Amino acid sequence: MDTRQLFQKISERMRADFEASAQITHSVSKGTVRENSLRKFLEVRLPAKYALGAGEIVGRVRNATSRQCDLIVYDRQNGVTLLYDEDIQVFPIDCIYGIVEVKSSLSKTEFIDSLEKIKVLKGLTPGGPISRPVGSGYSLVQARPRPFGMIFAYNLGGNSLESLVENLREWETNTSAESWPNYVCILEAGVIFHQGSASLEHCIDSAKITSETWPMYISYGEDSLFKFYSALHDVGARMQLGPVELHHYYDPAVQIGKHVVYGKGFEGLLTKDGATSGRSVRLKESTIDRIVDWCSARGRIRYEEVLLKQFGHIPLGMEKLFDLNLEIYLYDPDNLPGFHELGANPLTIVGNRPSMAPTLATAWTLDINGQRYVIAGNGFTEDDWEDAHVPGIV
Repeated sequence: MDTRQLFQKISERMRADFEASAQITHSVSKGTVRENSLRKFLEVRLPAKYALGAGEIVGRVRNATSRQCDLIVYDRQNGVTLLYDEDIQVFPIDCIYGIVEVKSSLSKTEFIDSLEKIKVLKGLTPGGPISRPVGSGYSLVQARPRPFGMIFAYNLGGNSLESLVENLREWETNTSAESWPNYVCILEAGVIFHQGSASLEHCIDSAKITSETWPMYISYGEDSLFKFYSALHDVGARMQLGPVELHHYYDPAVQIGKHVVYGKGFEGLLTKDGATSGRSVRLKESTIDRIVDWCSARGRIRYEEVLLKQFGHIPLGMEKLFDLNLEIYLYDPDNLPGFHELGANPLTIVGNRPSMAPTLATAWTLDINGQRYVIAGNGFTEDDWEDAHVPGIV
């Protein structure tokens, strides 16, 4: 069998269906027909581990949501939907392989719109690695893959492959390479992808698309559909998604400037002299900058060492925790004493209230940008906080 010729015939049929859909006058219905044509093509040709949906994708960060996506490729076996309707679904980012934006004509305006959707999607990628148990107490740690973002168009819309590459170069000038698209296909015209400078490799995996790669096009003509299908299949086949962890969506992290923060203690009601002020606040970006910079200059230590500094011993029940060997950051600029160093009577009475001297034992544990931090809360001032709406706090 001549596989290329087979896909050329399928491409011809898709082109005929596209042209027939031009008779539909309602623009929304017309768009749905064209999206369904590509969906039907992919549904019977992608491996069973993939499923196709349409709708929105939510991230692990509070209020982080994608725009409406035409085709969402998600994990059929382990994926979940947070909302399911026949026409629209909502998925957690954990189970997403990627999206395909479907366009009738790829004008510059439509092209940039699709690129912006891909940028938002890739920005939802959770920080930190994926850990997989492999038996005997060992785990395999790997980088978390960024989802792919592809564009499929039925015609050039008065554009050319060369001009689209120029549009892409212009857009990428002010966009991080982590947000660049993986692949663009225009039916029976050609494809656009990134090429590496070292080996002239076709870089279609998200991890291989860097600032050292550049966009280029090839006029594959009637073979463009086969090249698109191959790219989508092969990129997904090389991706290893981590488990879906739904607790992140019940209590999501918070974006504070360039930092993603998760945990307890960085937001709440401000207190002063032991009394609650009623102000709902969170740490400022500049405060988190200070924490990160101070810790980066000193490096990480094992969690077991932190517990010894806090309590003088490993608390009962924590002796066998896998986390004891985890390397984390300790923020303790005042070199606070541990609880065991406060003496026999650590509590004193101040104004009829029990009070304890500042101690490392009351430090917070936060995740900042996917890294674990233990933060001594002593020493922060009112200037370290900013007003913010905190859900659940009036």
